[in-house]
Amino acid sequence: MSFICAISGEAPATPVISAKTGRVYEQRLLQKYLDEEGREPGTEHSLSEDEIISVHADPPAVKPRPPTLTSIPALLSTFQNEWDALVLETFTLKQQYQQVRQELSQALYQNDASCRVIARLIKERDEARQTLESLQAQVGELRTQQAVDADDAAGASMEVDAGNPEEVYYEKSAEVATELRKGRVKRKLPADLTPADQWKAAALASTVESLHSTTQPGILALDVDTTGELVLTAGEDHHAEVYARSKDQTLATLKGHTKRVNAALWINGGGLGERIITASADKSVRIWQPKANNTHENAKAIGWTKKHVIKTHAAEVTSLSIHPGGEYFASASIDGTWAIHTIDGDTVITEQLDSQITQIEFHPDGQFIGIGTADGLVKIVDVKQKQTLATLDVATEAEAKQVVGLHFSENGYYFATTSAMSAAVWDLRKQRKVREWSSSDLESDDASAFTAIRFDKTGGYLAFANNKLHIFQVKGWHHLCALGDSSAITSVAWIGSLSTGIVAASSDNSLRVFEPKLLE
Repeated sequence: MSFICAISGEAPATPVISAKTGRVYEQRLLQKYLDEEGREPGTEHSLSEDEIISVHADPPAVKPRPPTLTSIPALLSTFQNEWDALVLETFTLKQQYQQVRQELSQALYQNDASCRVIARLIKERDEARQTLESLQAQVGELRTQQAVDADDAAGASMEVDAGNPEEVYYEKSAEVATELRKGRVKRKLPADLTPADQWKAAALASTVESLHSTTQPGILALDVDTTGELVLTAGEDHHAEVYARSKDQTLATLKGHTKRVNAALWINGGGLGERIITASADKSVRIWQPKANNTHENAKAIGWTKKHVIKTHAAEVTSLSIHPGGEYFASASIDGTWAIHTIDGDTVITEQLDSQITQIEFHPDGQFIGIGTADGLVKIVDVKQKQTLATLDVATEAEAKQVVGLHFSENGYYFATTSAMSAAVWDLRKQRKVREWSSSDLESDDASAFTAIRFDKTGGYLAFANNKLHIFQVKGWHHLCALGDSSAITSVAWIGSLSTGIVAASSDNSLRVFEPKLLE
Protein backbone atom coordinates (compact mmCIF):
# COMPACT_ATOMS: atom_id res chain seq x y z
CA MET A 1 0.00 0.00 0.00
CA SER A 2 1.23 3.49 -0.83
CA PHE A 3 -0.13 6.96 -0.22
CA ILE A 4 0.46 10.15 -2.11
CA CYS A 5 0.32 13.47 -0.29
CA ALA A 6 -2.23 15.87 -1.88
CA ILE A 7 0.17 18.78 -1.24
CA SER A 8 3.68 17.43 -2.16
CA GLY A 9 2.73 14.60 -4.51
CA GLU A 10 5.17 12.29 -2.68
CA ALA A 11 4.71 9.40 -0.30
CA PRO A 12 4.16 10.87 3.16
CA ALA A 13 6.35 9.83 6.09
CA THR A 14 3.50 10.46 8.54
CA PRO A 15 0.21 10.10 6.58
CA VAL A 16 -3.05 11.61 7.81
CA ILE A 17 -6.59 11.72 6.22
CA SER A 18 -9.07 14.59 6.18
CA ALA A 19 -12.45 13.49 7.62
CA LYS A 20 -14.25 15.98 5.36
CA THR A 21 -12.67 15.25 1.97
CA GLY A 22 -10.90 11.89 2.49
CA ARG A 23 -7.65 13.29 1.04
CA VAL A 24 -4.24 12.00 2.23
CA TYR A 25 -1.69 14.50 3.45
CA GLU A 26 1.79 14.63 4.99
CA GLN A 27 0.96 15.61 8.60
CA ARG A 28 3.78 18.15 8.78
CA LEU A 29 2.80 19.91 5.56
CA LEU A 30 -0.94 19.90 6.38
CA GLN A 31 -0.35 21.42 9.80
CA LYS A 32 1.84 24.15 8.34
CA TYR A 33 -0.80 24.97 5.67
CA LEU A 34 -3.58 25.13 8.25
CA ASP A 35 -1.50 27.46 10.44
CA GLU A 36 -0.97 29.83 7.49
CA GLU A 37 -4.32 29.64 5.60
CA GLY A 38 -6.78 28.39 8.21
CA ARG A 39 -8.53 26.05 5.71
CA GLU A 40 -8.02 22.69 4.01
CA PRO A 41 -5.95 22.84 0.79
CA GLY A 42 -8.13 23.15 -2.35
CA THR A 43 -11.31 23.88 -0.35
CA GLU A 44 -12.95 26.79 1.38
CA HIS A 45 -13.94 25.11 4.61
CA SER A 46 -11.93 24.92 7.78
CA LEU A 47 -10.39 21.74 9.23
CA SER A 48 -10.01 21.16 12.99
CA GLU A 49 -7.56 18.77 14.69
CA ASP A 50 -10.42 16.40 15.53
CA GLU A 51 -11.16 16.09 11.81
CA ILE A 52 -7.59 14.97 11.02
CA ILE A 53 -7.25 11.17 11.19
CA SER A 54 -3.83 9.55 11.61
CA VAL A 55 -3.09 6.53 9.43
CA HIS A 56 -1.07 3.68 10.92
CA ALA A 57 0.20 1.66 7.95
CA ASP A 58 1.78 -1.76 8.46
CA PRO A 59 4.24 -2.05 6.88
CA PRO A 60 4.93 1.68 6.77
CA ALA A 61 4.86 3.51 3.50
CA VAL A 62 8.03 3.17 1.45
CA LYS A 63 9.36 6.19 -0.36
CA PRO A 64 9.95 5.64 -4.06
CA ARG A 65 13.48 5.62 -5.29
CA PRO A 66 14.78 8.86 -6.78
CA PRO A 67 15.07 8.83 -10.55
CA THR A 68 18.87 8.76 -10.37
CA LEU A 69 18.77 5.28 -8.83
CA THR A 70 16.32 3.61 -11.17
CA SER A 71 18.84 2.43 -13.81
CA ILE A 72 22.27 0.75 -13.95
CA PRO A 73 24.03 3.75 -15.61
CA ALA A 74 22.61 6.02 -12.89
CA LEU A 75 23.83 3.65 -10.19
CA LEU A 76 27.33 3.48 -11.75
CA SER A 77 27.43 7.26 -11.94
CA THR A 78 26.46 7.46 -8.27
CA PHE A 79 29.13 4.92 -7.28
CA GLN A 80 31.72 6.84 -9.34
CA ASN A 81 30.84 10.07 -7.53
CA GLU A 82 31.10 8.35 -4.16
CA TRP A 83 34.48 6.80 -5.11
CA ASP A 84 35.81 10.17 -6.23
CA ALA A 85 34.67 11.73 -2.95
CA LEU A 86 36.38 8.93 -1.02
CA VAL A 87 39.67 9.37 -2.93
CA LEU A 88 39.59 13.13 -2.34
CA GLU A 89 38.93 12.60 1.36
CA THR A 90 41.84 10.09 1.56
CA PHE A 91 44.14 12.55 -0.18
CA THR A 92 43.13 15.29 2.25
CA LEU A 93 43.75 12.98 5.22
CA LYS A 94 47.23 12.12 3.88
CA GLN A 95 48.04 15.81 3.58
CA GLN A 96 46.89 16.41 7.13
CA TYR A 97 48.89 13.36 8.29
CA GLN A 98 52.07 14.69 6.69
CA GLN A 99 51.47 18.09 8.24
CA VAL A 100 50.98 16.53 11.69
CA ARG A 101 54.18 14.50 11.25
CA GLN A 102 56.11 17.64 10.42
CA GLU A 103 54.65 19.47 13.40
CA LEU A 104 55.44 16.51 15.69
CA SER A 105 59.00 16.30 14.39
CA GLN A 106 59.48 20.00 15.00
CA ALA A 107 57.99 19.69 18.52
CA LEU A 108 60.29 16.77 19.35
CA TYR A 109 63.29 18.71 18.11
CA GLN A 110 62.30 21.71 20.21
CA ASN A 111 61.74 19.42 23.23
CA ASP A 112 65.19 17.85 22.81
CA ALA A 113 66.79 21.27 22.51
CA SER A 114 64.90 22.45 25.58
CA CYS A 115 66.05 19.41 27.57
CA ARG A 116 69.65 20.10 26.63
CA VAL A 117 69.33 23.73 27.66
CA ILE A 118 67.66 22.76 30.95
CA ALA A 119 70.38 20.18 31.68
CA ARG A 120 73.07 22.79 31.04
CA LEU A 121 71.29 25.30 33.25
CA ILE A 122 70.89 22.73 36.05
CA LYS A 123 74.58 21.90 35.84
CA GLU A 124 75.49 25.59 35.99
CA ARG A 125 73.07 26.05 38.91
CA ASP A 126 74.63 23.16 40.84
CA GLU A 127 78.12 24.52 40.20
CA ALA A 128 76.98 27.95 41.36
CA ARG A 129 75.43 26.45 44.50
CA GLN A 130 78.61 24.54 45.24
CA THR A 131 80.66 27.68 44.79
CA LEU A 132 78.25 29.61 47.00
CA GLU A 133 78.40 26.95 49.72
CA SER A 134 82.18 27.04 49.58
CA LEU A 135 82.16 30.82 49.90
CA GLN A 136 79.64 30.65 52.75
CA ALA A 137 81.86 28.15 54.56
CA GLN A 138 84.85 30.44 54.12
CA VAL A 139 82.83 33.43 55.32
CA GLY A 140 81.62 31.37 58.30
CA GLU A 141 85.19 30.48 59.18
CA LEU A 142 86.22 34.13 58.87
CA ARG A 143 83.35 35.26 61.08
CA THR A 144 84.15 32.56 63.61
CA GLN A 145 87.76 33.67 63.70
CA GLN A 146 86.72 37.30 64.07
CA ALA A 147 84.39 36.35 66.91
CA VAL A 148 87.19 34.45 68.63
CA ASP A 149 89.53 37.40 68.23
CA ALA A 150 86.89 39.75 69.60
CA ASP A 151 86.32 37.47 72.59
CA ASP A 152 90.06 37.32 73.23
CA ALA A 153 90.19 41.13 73.24
CA ALA A 154 87.29 41.40 75.72
CA GLY A 155 88.57 39.58 78.80
CA ALA A 156 85.72 40.59 81.05
CA SER A 157 83.12 39.41 78.58
CA MET A 158 84.92 36.10 78.32
CA GLU A 159 84.72 35.60 82.05
CA VAL A 160 80.96 36.18 81.98
CA ASP A 161 80.48 33.80 79.07
CA ALA A 162 82.64 31.17 80.77
CA GLY A 163 80.02 30.93 83.47
CA ASN A 164 77.39 29.74 80.95
CA PRO A 165 78.02 26.06 80.05
CA GLU A 166 75.97 26.31 76.84
CA GLU A 167 77.92 29.35 75.61
CA VAL A 168 81.18 27.64 76.50
CA TYR A 169 80.11 24.65 74.41
CA TYR A 170 79.30 26.85 71.40
CA GLU A 171 82.65 28.61 71.69
CA LYS A 172 84.67 25.41 71.95
CA SER A 173 82.65 23.78 69.17
CA ALA A 174 83.37 26.74 66.88
CA GLU A 175 87.08 26.56 67.65
CA VAL A 176 87.16 22.83 66.92
CA ALA A 177 85.19 23.29 63.69
CA THR A 178 87.52 26.03 62.47
CA GLU A 179 90.58 23.93 63.15
CA LEU A 180 89.15 20.79 61.57
CA ARG A 181 88.02 22.62 58.44
CA LYS A 182 91.50 24.01 57.92
CA GLY A 183 92.94 20.54 57.98
CA ARG A 184 90.24 19.09 55.74
CA VAL A 185 90.44 21.53 52.82
CA LYS A 186 93.36 19.89 51.01
CA ARG A 187 93.40 16.57 52.82
CA LYS A 188 93.96 13.51 50.65
CA LEU A 189 93.72 9.82 51.40
CA PRO A 190 96.85 8.54 53.20
CA ALA A 191 99.44 7.07 50.87
CA ASP A 192 99.70 3.96 53.05
CA LEU A 193 95.94 3.38 53.26
CA THR A 194 95.12 -0.29 52.71
CA PRO A 195 94.67 -0.67 48.91
CA ALA A 196 91.32 -1.69 47.46
CA ASP A 197 92.90 -4.74 45.77
CA GLN A 198 93.80 -6.16 49.16
CA TRP A 199 90.24 -5.65 50.41
CA LYS A 200 88.94 -7.53 47.38
CA ALA A 201 90.74 -10.59 48.74
CA ALA A 202 89.79 -9.97 52.40
CA ALA A 203 89.00 -12.96 54.58
CA LEU A 204 88.09 -13.95 58.11
CA ALA A 205 91.13 -13.49 60.39
CA SER A 206 89.72 -14.51 63.77
CA THR A 207 86.48 -15.37 65.54
CA VAL A 208 85.38 -15.00 69.14
CA GLU A 209 82.57 -17.50 69.48
CA SER A 210 80.90 -16.13 72.58
CA LEU A 211 81.04 -12.87 74.53
CA HIS A 212 78.52 -11.70 77.13
CA SER A 213 75.95 -14.00 78.72
CA THR A 214 74.49 -16.93 76.80
CA THR A 215 71.16 -16.61 78.66
CA GLN A 216 70.49 -13.25 76.96
CA PRO A 217 72.49 -13.45 73.72
CA GLY A 218 73.11 -10.52 71.44
CA ILE A 219 75.82 -7.87 70.99
CA LEU A 220 74.06 -4.60 70.13
CA ALA A 221 77.00 -2.20 69.62
CA LEU A 222 80.78 -2.12 69.52
CA ASP A 223 83.67 0.35 69.39
CA VAL A 224 87.37 -0.29 68.75
CA ASP A 225 90.16 1.81 70.28
CA THR A 226 92.66 3.62 68.06
CA THR A 227 95.24 0.82 68.36
CA GLY A 228 92.76 -1.83 67.21
CA GLU A 229 93.63 -3.94 70.25
CA LEU A 230 90.68 -3.27 72.60
CA VAL A 231 87.11 -3.96 71.54
CA LEU A 232 84.26 -2.46 73.59
CA THR A 233 80.91 -4.24 73.25
CA ALA A 234 77.38 -3.60 74.53
CA GLY A 235 74.98 -6.48 75.07
CA GLU A 236 71.45 -7.65 75.67
CA ASP A 237 72.62 -9.02 79.05
CA HIS A 238 72.70 -5.47 80.58
CA HIS A 239 76.52 -5.37 80.51
CA ALA A 240 79.37 -3.84 78.52
CA GLU A 241 82.63 -5.71 78.05
CA VAL A 242 86.22 -4.84 77.09
CA TYR A 243 87.88 -7.55 75.01
CA ALA A 244 91.62 -7.73 74.21
CA ARG A 245 92.28 -9.19 70.77
CA SER A 246 95.93 -10.16 71.31
CA LYS A 247 95.18 -11.94 74.60
CA ASP A 248 91.85 -13.36 73.33
CA GLN A 249 90.21 -12.61 76.64
CA THR A 250 87.66 -10.32 78.25
CA LEU A 251 89.57 -7.83 80.39
CA ALA A 252 86.58 -6.27 82.17
CA THR A 253 82.80 -6.47 82.45
CA LEU A 254 80.98 -3.22 83.20
CA LYS A 255 77.94 -4.03 85.34
CA GLY A 256 75.32 -1.57 86.58
CA HIS A 257 72.62 -1.15 83.97
CA THR A 258 69.35 -2.95 84.67
CA LYS A 259 68.30 -3.41 81.04
CA ARG A 260 70.00 -3.99 77.70
CA VAL A 261 72.90 -1.72 76.75
CA ASN A 262 72.19 -0.12 73.36
CA ALA A 263 75.42 1.83 72.86
CA ALA A 264 78.99 1.94 74.16
CA LEU A 265 81.81 4.32 73.17
CA TRP A 266 85.42 4.99 74.06
CA ILE A 267 86.36 8.57 75.01
CA ASN A 268 89.45 10.09 73.34
CA GLY A 269 90.02 7.08 71.13
CA GLY A 270 89.96 4.53 73.92
CA GLY A 271 92.57 2.56 75.79
CA LEU A 272 93.13 1.17 79.27
CA GLY A 273 93.47 4.67 80.71
CA GLU A 274 90.41 6.22 79.03
CA ARG A 275 86.81 6.54 80.13
CA ILE A 276 83.85 4.68 78.63
CA ILE A 277 80.27 5.83 77.99
CA THR A 278 77.30 3.45 77.86
CA ALA A 279 73.58 4.01 77.15
CA SER A 280 70.81 1.65 78.14
CA ALA A 281 67.12 0.86 77.87
CA ASP A 282 66.93 1.62 81.62
CA LYS A 283 66.77 5.36 80.65
CA SER A 284 70.29 6.13 81.88
CA VAL A 285 73.70 7.03 80.47
CA ARG A 286 76.74 5.99 82.50
CA ILE A 287 80.31 7.27 82.41
CA TRP A 288 82.90 4.75 83.59
CA GLN A 289 86.28 5.74 85.09
CA PRO A 290 89.32 3.45 84.54
CA LYS A 291 91.03 2.09 87.61
CA ALA A 292 94.37 3.60 88.51
CA ASN A 293 96.28 0.35 87.93
CA ASN A 294 94.84 -0.44 84.47
CA THR A 295 97.84 -1.94 82.67
CA HIS A 296 98.38 -5.01 80.53
CA GLU A 297 100.94 -6.25 83.06
CA ASN A 298 98.26 -6.16 85.76
CA ALA A 299 95.55 -7.83 83.69
CA LYS A 300 93.67 -9.34 86.64
CA ALA A 301 93.10 -5.92 88.23
CA ILE A 302 91.92 -4.18 85.04
CA GLY A 303 88.52 -2.61 85.36
CA TRP A 304 86.29 0.47 85.16
CA THR A 305 84.10 1.92 87.89
CA LYS A 306 80.94 3.99 87.60
CA LYS A 307 81.70 7.72 87.83
CA HIS A 308 78.49 9.43 86.67
CA VAL A 309 74.92 8.39 85.98
CA ILE A 310 72.99 10.74 83.67
CA LYS A 311 69.19 10.57 83.78
CA THR A 312 68.25 13.32 81.35
CA HIS A 313 65.91 11.09 79.33
CA ALA A 314 62.52 9.75 80.40
CA ALA A 315 62.64 6.62 78.22
CA GLU A 316 65.06 4.15 76.62
CA VAL A 317 68.36 5.71 75.50
CA THR A 318 69.11 4.44 72.00
CA SER A 319 72.28 6.09 70.72
CA LEU A 320 75.51 7.94 71.61
CA SER A 321 78.01 10.05 69.68
CA ILE A 322 81.32 11.67 70.70
CA HIS A 323 81.95 15.29 69.69
CA PRO A 324 85.03 15.64 67.43
CA GLY A 325 86.68 17.79 70.11
CA GLY A 326 86.50 14.93 72.61
CA GLU A 327 85.11 17.03 75.48
CA TYR A 328 81.40 16.45 74.85
CA PHE A 329 79.06 13.70 73.73
CA ALA A 330 75.44 13.44 72.60
CA SER A 331 72.72 11.01 73.63
CA ALA A 332 69.23 10.31 72.20
CA SER A 333 66.11 8.56 73.40
CA ILE A 334 62.83 7.14 72.11
CA ASP A 335 61.04 9.83 74.12
CA GLY A 336 62.13 12.25 71.38
CA THR A 337 64.79 14.04 73.43
CA TRP A 338 68.43 14.52 72.48
CA ALA A 339 71.05 16.06 74.74
CA ILE A 340 74.69 17.13 74.79
CA HIS A 341 76.78 16.43 77.89
CA THR A 342 80.34 17.05 79.03
CA ILE A 343 82.50 13.98 79.53
CA ASP A 344 82.33 14.84 83.24
CA GLY A 345 78.59 14.13 83.22
CA ASP A 346 77.09 17.65 83.09
CA THR A 347 74.16 18.13 80.70
CA VAL A 348 74.67 21.27 78.60
CA ILE A 349 71.83 21.19 76.04
CA THR A 350 68.53 19.30 75.92
CA GLU A 351 66.11 19.47 72.99
CA GLN A 352 62.85 17.72 72.10
CA LEU A 353 61.58 16.29 68.81
CA ASP A 354 58.09 15.06 67.99
CA SER A 355 59.39 11.62 66.93
CA GLN A 356 61.18 8.73 68.60
CA ILE A 357 64.94 9.02 68.04
CA THR A 358 66.85 5.88 67.11
CA GLN A 359 70.22 7.27 65.95
CA ILE A 360 72.35 10.34 66.67
CA GLU A 361 75.71 11.30 65.17
CA PHE A 362 77.91 14.42 65.27
CA HIS A 363 79.01 15.93 61.97
CA PRO A 364 82.83 15.77 61.64
CA ASP A 365 83.00 19.55 62.25
CA GLY A 366 80.95 19.23 65.44
CA GLN A 367 78.60 22.17 64.82
CA PHE A 368 75.84 20.05 63.28
CA ILE A 369 74.23 16.85 64.40
CA GLY A 370 72.41 14.12 62.48
CA ILE A 371 69.31 12.59 64.07
CA GLY A 372 67.57 9.43 62.80
CA THR A 373 63.98 8.79 63.82
CA ALA A 374 61.64 5.83 64.10
CA ASP A 375 59.46 7.22 61.28
CA GLY A 376 62.27 7.02 58.71
CA LEU A 377 63.55 10.60 58.72
CA VAL A 378 67.04 12.02 59.20
CA LYS A 379 67.22 15.60 60.45
CA ILE A 380 70.40 17.67 60.11
CA VAL A 381 70.33 20.14 63.01
CA ASP A 382 72.37 23.27 63.64
CA VAL A 383 73.06 22.85 67.35
CA LYS A 384 73.65 26.53 68.14
CA GLN A 385 70.74 27.92 66.13
CA LYS A 386 68.41 25.08 67.19
CA GLN A 387 67.31 24.87 63.55
CA THR A 388 66.68 21.86 61.33
CA LEU A 389 68.74 22.52 58.19
CA ALA A 390 67.47 19.51 56.25
CA THR A 391 64.93 16.72 56.68
CA LEU A 392 65.52 13.67 54.50
CA ASP A 393 63.20 10.71 54.01
CA VAL A 394 65.54 7.75 54.42
CA ALA A 395 63.11 4.83 54.52
CA THR A 396 60.32 4.62 51.93
CA GLU A 397 58.92 1.25 53.02
CA ALA A 398 56.05 1.76 55.45
CA GLU A 399 56.66 -1.53 57.24
CA ALA A 400 60.35 -0.79 57.96
CA LYS A 401 60.79 2.96 58.23
CA GLN A 402 63.01 3.10 61.33
CA VAL A 403 66.51 4.50 60.79
CA VAL A 404 68.84 1.79 62.14
CA GLY A 405 72.19 3.20 61.00
CA LEU A 406 73.64 6.71 60.56
CA HIS A 407 77.25 7.80 60.04
CA PHE A 408 79.07 10.81 58.53
CA SER A 409 82.08 10.50 56.26
CA GLU A 410 85.26 12.23 57.38
CA ASN A 411 85.04 14.57 54.36
CA GLY A 412 81.97 16.23 55.90
CA TYR A 413 79.92 15.99 52.68
CA TYR A 414 78.66 12.42 52.66
CA PHE A 415 76.62 10.60 55.27
CA ALA A 416 75.32 7.06 55.18
CA THR A 417 72.03 5.63 56.45
CA THR A 418 70.33 2.26 56.74
CA SER A 419 66.76 1.20 57.28
CA ALA A 420 65.68 -2.42 57.37
CA MET A 421 65.03 -2.43 53.60
CA SER A 422 67.91 -0.38 52.17
CA ALA A 423 71.24 1.41 52.63
CA ALA A 424 72.03 4.78 51.09
CA VAL A 425 74.70 7.48 50.88
CA TRP A 426 73.61 11.13 50.80
CA ASP A 427 75.35 14.31 49.68
CA LEU A 428 74.79 17.06 52.25
CA ARG A 429 75.58 19.79 49.71
CA LYS A 430 72.78 18.76 47.35
CA GLN A 431 70.60 17.01 49.97
CA ARG A 432 70.01 14.01 47.75
CA LYS A 433 71.05 10.38 47.47
CA VAL A 434 74.35 9.60 45.80
CA ARG A 435 74.00 5.82 45.97
CA GLU A 436 71.40 3.36 47.24
CA TRP A 437 71.36 -0.41 47.73
CA SER A 438 68.57 -2.90 48.35
CA SER A 439 68.79 -6.65 48.96
CA SER A 440 68.24 -7.32 45.26
CA ASP A 441 71.25 -5.12 44.37
CA LEU A 442 73.45 -7.29 46.59
CA GLU A 443 72.01 -10.62 45.43
CA SER A 444 70.94 -11.24 49.02
CA ASP A 445 67.98 -12.95 50.58
CA ASP A 446 65.06 -10.50 50.38
CA ALA A 447 64.29 -11.20 54.04
CA SER A 448 67.74 -9.98 55.14
CA ALA A 449 67.53 -6.66 56.96
CA PHE A 450 70.13 -3.92 56.68
CA THR A 451 71.67 -2.98 60.03
CA ALA A 452 74.94 -1.20 60.78
CA ILE A 453 76.73 1.16 58.36
CA ARG A 454 80.13 2.81 58.79
CA PHE A 455 82.67 4.87 56.86
CA ASP A 456 86.29 4.20 57.72
CA LYS A 457 88.35 6.94 59.39
CA THR A 458 89.67 8.27 56.07
CA GLY A 459 86.36 8.35 54.23
CA GLY A 460 87.82 6.08 51.56
CA TYR A 461 85.77 2.97 52.33
CA LEU A 462 82.21 2.20 53.38
CA ALA A 463 80.94 -0.93 55.11
CA PHE A 464 77.41 -2.03 55.90
CA ALA A 465 75.72 -5.23 56.98
CA ASN A 466 72.93 -7.09 55.21
CA ASN A 467 73.07 -10.85 55.53
CA LYS A 468 76.82 -10.37 55.02
CA LEU A 469 79.31 -7.58 55.58
CA HIS A 470 79.68 -5.59 52.35
CA ILE A 471 82.66 -3.29 51.73
CA PHE A 472 82.70 -0.58 49.06
CA GLN A 473 85.34 1.80 47.78
CA VAL A 474 83.83 5.29 48.04
CA LYS A 475 85.51 6.53 44.86
CA GLY A 476 83.28 5.02 42.19
CA TRP A 477 81.26 3.02 44.75
CA HIS A 478 82.90 -0.24 43.69
CA HIS A 479 81.80 -3.34 45.59
CA LEU A 480 85.01 -4.89 46.88
CA CYS A 481 83.82 -7.90 48.85
CA ALA A 482 81.04 -9.60 50.81
CA LEU A 483 82.31 -11.18 54.03
CA GLY A 484 80.93 -13.60 56.60
CA ASP A 485 78.03 -16.01 56.68
CA SER A 486 74.34 -15.44 57.26
CA SER A 487 74.72 -14.52 60.96
CA ALA A 488 72.74 -11.41 61.87
CA ILE A 489 75.39 -8.67 62.08
CA THR A 490 74.35 -5.92 64.49
CA SER A 491 77.34 -3.57 64.53
CA VAL A 492 80.63 -2.95 62.70
CA ALA A 493 83.79 -0.94 63.44
CA TRP A 494 86.92 -0.28 61.38
CA ILE A 495 90.36 -1.04 62.83
CA GLY A 496 93.01 1.67 62.84
CA SER A 497 93.38 4.90 60.90
CA LEU A 498 94.53 3.05 57.76
CA SER A 499 91.66 0.53 57.60
CA THR A 500 93.77 -2.51 58.36
CA GLY A 501 90.73 -4.55 59.37
CA ILE A 502 87.10 -4.51 60.37
CA VAL A 503 85.23 -6.02 63.32
CA ALA A 504 81.64 -7.30 63.10
CA ALA A 505 79.44 -8.19 66.08
CA SER A 506 76.44 -10.52 65.77
CA SER A 507 73.24 -11.34 67.57
CA ASP A 508 74.66 -14.78 68.46
CA ASN A 509 77.30 -13.14 70.77
CA SER A 510 80.11 -13.79 68.29
CA LEU A 511 82.78 -11.34 67.24
CA ARG A 512 84.46 -11.67 63.83
CA VAL A 513 87.55 -9.86 62.60
CA PHE A 514 88.14 -9.56 58.84
CA GLU A 515 91.42 -8.40 57.37
CA PRO A 516 92.61 -7.59 53.83
CA LYS A 517 94.94 -10.04 52.18
CA LEU A 518 98.49 -8.88 51.56
CA LEU A 519 99.33 -9.22 47.86
CA GLU A 520 102.62 -10.70 46.82
